[in-house]
Amino acid sequence: MNILILGAGEVGYHIAERLAREGNNVSVVDNNEERLKRVANNMDVRTVLGEASHPSVLARAGAADAELLIAATVSDESNMLACQVAHSLFKVTTKMARIREPDFIQYSSKLFGRDDLPIDTIISPEREAANSILRRLQVSSALDAQDFSSGRVQLLSIKISPKSRLAGISIADISERLGDTAACVVAHEHNGSWCVPDGSTSLLAGDSVYLAVARIKVEDLFHHLEGSATTEYQGQRNVMIIGGGHIAYIVARQLEKRGIHTKIIEHNTKRADWMARNLERSVVICGDALDRVLLEEENIDDMNDYIALTNDDETNILGSLIAKKYKVPHIITLVNRTIYSRLVREIGLDIVVSPRLTTAASILRHVRKGKIYGMSSLGDGSLEVLEAEALKTSGIVNTPLCQLKFPKQSIVAAVIRGEQVIIPNGNSVIIPGDHVLMVARTESVPQVESMFEVSLEFF
Repeated sequence: MNILILGAGEVGYHIAERLAREGNNVSVVDNNEERLKRVANNMDVRTVLGEASHPSVLARAGAADAELLIAATVSDESNMLACQVAHSLFKVTTKMARIREPDFIQYSSKLFGRDDLPIDTIISPEREAANSILRRLQVSSALDAQDFSSGRVQLLSIKISPKSRLAGISIADISERLGDTAACVVAHEHNGSWCVPDGSTSLLAGDSVYLAVARIKVEDLFHHLEGSATTEYQGQRNVMIIGGGHIAYIVARQLEKRGIHTKIIEHNTKRADWMARNLERSVVICGDALDRVLLEEENIDDMNDYIALTNDDETNILGSLIAKKYKVPHIITLVNRTIYSRLVREIGLDIVVSPRLTTAASILRHVRKGKIYGMSSLGDGSLEVLEAEALKTSGIVNTPLCQLKFPKQSIVAAVIRGEQVIIPNGNSVIIPGDHVLMVARTESVPQVESMFEVSLEFF
């Protein structure tokens, strides 16, 4: 596919790297020479220096032959104008744009469309980050929680503690620890390296794993692993949010709908006043989120969740470390700069949300829709989850899984048959119409996709 990416920042760079690795013809446009040099030095793509919305620049970048344009510059206006130019002058078939301004998002149904601003898909970094945070709050014992097949299946990431029932066992023995709760370990991290495990893989304290489990079995899973429930608290659930930006506002609105008691600390007086006027039941405090006296006055030690959502990474990290000192059980840290992501985990803050990476993942899911219904990244991004339908003449159907030749480091995580969720074993057979959830290394994605291709006689 010929793909044109506008913007070589963190989002554009990440998307270009992934799509180029999969064999697409990618061109990247940016007005910053240093950012383009970084792209050119690290991947095999075409780079063009210039303003992303200028017709002459788009022409030099190959817009006339582009099948897909992804506008991911830092300017909403540039992204929208670029999509209009690409549509009017170059007839680009599919156009996606990253839009941050809440006003544009609020009126998106009237602003964007084939007969209006010609943008096929709008991606909002703030909404993507907020949704990622809310998923993690739904399963508070998980470092990450991702939904597939309309929420029927979840992939949950947990860190194995020394007291965990998973510590010190092999994958082959995991069923003995889970009782009648069917779950599958689909990804394993040891010493910072992620892989798709096999039966001989040993799980050690300090490792992280992703488990595939039916949504209705999540409580049972954590009961077997930890001896307690994971999604509900006894009595009132208390959440503290630091930062009053748009992400915080979206999260707080959703928490109010769920009846969760929320306190927000915002240092800017005008923004704190705005939050107080526009939220119904949340308590908004104007103050310094790193002030220990203020935090104690607001009962930080009684909080079930602490969410650091300021625009400053250092404040989020320091605030989260303070919350950890007060033994808040569930801490979520927003980190914008990619360089901090691994560092934050190394200092003990395990639940990290990156608006840039969640935006890139959302864009990639939309790019790949078609024969693949859903797609997402796991761990450090080196593993992918694919959800696809098995059709009548697909190579994956009507054969026991143990007899199929899968790409190296890939696994069938779950099979969805109507309303039934099947966690498969080697004897399981996929039948036409099943939705199949697979995990594989990024470089193996094309091979996995080929397993769902149909022969010509199907048509």
